[in-house]
Amino acid sequence: MAIPDYKLSAVLCSHSLDVRCVAKTNECCILSASRDRTAKLWHPEGVKDFVNVVTYKGHKNFVSCICWLPPCEAFPEGIVITGSNDNTILGYNLQDGNIVLTLEGHENAVCSVTPGSDSGILLSSSWDSTAKVWKVNTPHATPMTLKGHQAAVWAAVELGNKTYATASADKTIKLWKKDGDLISTLTGHTDCVRGLAVASPESFLSCSNDASIKLWGNKGDCLNTFYGHSNYIYSISLNPLGVGGWASSGEDGSVRLWAGGDCICEIRLPVHSVWSVACMDNGDIVTGSSDGVVRVFTKDPARYADEATLKVFDEEVEKMQAASQQEIGGFKLSELPGPEVLLEPGRTDGQTKLVRRGTNVKCYSWSAEAGAWTELGDVMGANPAAEGKTMYQGKEYDFVFSVDIKDGAPPIKLPFNKNEDPWTAAQAFIHKHDLPQVYLEQVANFIITNAKLDTLPASSNGFADPLTGESRYVPGSGRVAGLAPPSAADPFTGSGAYMTSAASNTSTATTTDKPLIPHDAYIRFDQANLKAIFEKLKEFNSKVGDGLSALTEQQLADIVKLGEMNSTYNADAIGLLKKTLEWPKEILFPVLDVTRLAVRNKEINSQIFDTTYGPSFIKYLLSLLAPDNLPANQMLAMRVLVNAFSDLPGEMLVLAARESVMHSLICLTQLNTNAQIAATSLLLNLSVALAQQPDAPDLADCLVQLLPRITDHEAYFRGLVALGTLLAEAPSKLVIQTKIVSSPTLHGRLGRDAVSQDAALRKVTACSQQIISLL
Repeated sequence: MAIPDYKLSAVLCSHSLDVRCVAKTNECCILSASRDRTAKLWHPEGVKDFVNVVTYKGHKNFVSCICWLPPCEAFPEGIVITGSNDNTILGYNLQDGNIVLTLEGHENAVCSVTPGSDSGILLSSSWDSTAKVWKVNTPHATPMTLKGHQAAVWAAVELGNKTYATASADKTIKLWKKDGDLISTLTGHTDCVRGLAVASPESFLSCSNDASIKLWGNKGDCLNTFYGHSNYIYSISLNPLGVGGWASSGEDGSVRLWAGGDCICEIRLPVHSVWSVACMDNGDIVTGSSDGVVRVFTKDPARYADEATLKVFDEEVEKMQAASQQEIGGFKLSELPGPEVLLEPGRTDGQTKLVRRGTNVKCYSWSAEAGAWTELGDVMGANPAAEGKTMYQGKEYDFVFSVDIKDGAPPIKLPFNKNEDPWTAAQAFIHKHDLPQVYLEQVANFIITNAKLDTLPASSNGFADPLTGESRYVPGSGRVAGLAPPSAADPFTGSGAYMTSAASNTSTATTTDKPLIPHDAYIRFDQANLKAIFEKLKEFNSKVGDGLSALTEQQLADIVKLGEMNSTYNADAIGLLKKTLEWPKEILFPVLDVTRLAVRNKEINSQIFDTTYGPSFIKYLLSLLAPDNLPANQMLAMRVLVNAFSDLPGEMLVLAARESVMHSLICLTQLNTNAQIAATSLLLNLSVALAQQPDAPDLADCLVQLLPRITDHEAYFRGLVALGTLLAEAPSKLVIQTKIVSSPTLHGRLGRDAVSQDAALRKVTACSQQIISLL
């Protein structure tokens, strides 16, 4: 049998996050669904190109699955169906994207939608451990529920004999009668069953996290098992041009084509996760992957991409394969599980897992109390030349101390490297083990003494507050040349008492020979008029109403004192601050102003962004970024998020919510000067944190969408520094280059600014030149 020579045909870049599902329509169009909360229709143009002609919006969370429902009585032209992590299913008019159908009933994320064989029948499955059968011709009718699995149902299909099959994370497949009665439960897979596909009128296929594909008879007998993938298999699709053939994709970054039970072709992609594969009627293969890109592969030479594109693609694949073979912390990168493993709960409190994120490895620990995996940090590469190193949780350290905290309790491990700031290491240790803040100095001195540190690292402050000098979280001498202090303008609140004459773009710094990118330190908003804030709080305190009690003047004074950088920690004042954050949104902005100042203090940061109050507070800040909210609240909410990076708890919570943060920034349409500076400062901090992470292309996409709308020079400069940092350091450089070049507005502006002779644009010109040199 001649092995088909499949090559890249088209690269479709428009989504900003993972493409979790791809499908086809009846007119050779491609449908894609993404974690960016949208789905898209791609129409063929010419021999091998596709154009995004419709973007389907309406879901409030990730769009996890998509399909084309053929014409039926209620929708004679057919509709596009999507399922989401918001627990709903939406139906769209194919051509204009109008929502024409909403189906609600699942109690958790919808992870598959598939047409039934009868007209107007739709099957769905969900993390709520059920599948449902909907009659879209009568959408208000109660759907039939297939209930019996013990975990998430990843897929549901109708078989050739008019029965239903469902695949589950409980490692089983169940067969159901048309009336919903259970026929049988099929066992054989040893891990989650992720996908199903009808192979013939008498058989069907299943794929699993156990890296196997099984062929089943419709009555439940296992006919064969196929191996080829080296990791989880997420998707399987029947190839209409191959007799007994299909395509599969998975966590090993590959698509494999099968015929007659043999793997006849392997297509490697420059990604780790190929979430979905679909076979087109012309034999082409479509993929959706973790880099947010839809790709089309073909065996027809007339549809091959041009030689330059093929060369770049092959180079990216080679880089990814080389990275996957490297050993990190004694483990081969390619053998470690991806982030999907974090969907499974831990077995015991404190259990750890190493998880591959792009070309990096993260260590996570299971918190039984929180019911979630907590990121402990990066696992560093093994260094055979290192002497005296101690391995702890997959990472090498100069020292791993045993610290006795409590009588009768086992000692707690404290890892430390000589090049670390002992105060920062001590603070991280306290946060991790939920120890009282008063232990900070004792733990730091313990490290200094036992590590025999004659001199402290250059980045260390040498005292118990690592936030007031040169530290990991605060820009010091290493800040970007020419970057004006983020506090150049006082917060805008709509009141003259709050304004200063300092403009946000009045920096007189000139460019230097020092590269502006990449940037490697967080920035912060420091400047404030506490007296003016106090007066505004007093004014608004009398207008609280709505059942909220007014505070005394002394209580207001205590709240304002929290805004002083070195203020004495006052637990009661923190409680009062949280209470004032419940004020009506119309009078909220001075409270937000105090909050953005207060979270610079590490002790207050740990209280505001703790695991109890912090997650809900982040959600509240994101709600203030809604396009219809007050501009002052929008701007100050962003400044709170910027200053949250002043210490570890705030930094971790903002990074955990980064996808929602980026989505909120993209949705802001009206931004005044101060809001523009706040938005790009937030993106700059995110770029410092994520530049070398798999999320970098998502952040780059956010910047590419936002920067063309930025009119303020200083704000635009900060956005360029953020974009340049990602371009310089991200592992997916090609993806980011493509996003920039694919934006004619931004790419053209970079070209014009790079040759500008305008003295007011010196910083912008220098940064534009450096970005262009990286393209």
